[in-house]
Amino acid sequence: MAGKGNKGWLPQLVMFGLIGVLNTLVDFGMFALLTWLSLHYAVAQTLAYLAGMANSYLLNNAITFRSQRREPSGRTGAALRRQLRFLVWNGVMLLLSIGMLSGAVQLLGWSAWLGKIVVTILILGLNFYGSKRWVFAGDRSKKAVELG
Repeated sequence: MAGKGNKGWLPQLVMFGLIGVLNTLVDFGMFALLTWLSLHYAVAQTLAYLAGMANSYLLNNAITFRSQRREPSGRTGAALRRQLRFLVWNGVMLLLSIGMLSGAVQLLGWSAWLGKIVVTILILGLNFYGSKRWVFAGDRSKKAVELG
């Protein structure tokens, strides 16, 4: 389990968490503003998540997972694939977070704020795993060819 692919996961998790704190501040600030403006919690969640998501991509791409990628500069195909994976993965996380938030509010009777806090904590771990293993992972097909 201590193979090359597992090296550095703890510092990455810490950096992901620190950037996540900033993303969460953006997300919660936007959620607070939008709910204060009387937007439905699901709409507020969507817009707030998108704001945090943009911040997340920029910072995690530049800092957290930069060392995982061994691509030559100017390789736009890899960057576009990474951006598409980021959008797909975070779209799934957004839908999951809205579903979980709705369940917390509608089924459990929680306030939107309590639901948001719990959902945010649950989504964090899943988002890190998917970001590390799929979104920001290097081009695995090229690695397999190089190793083979």
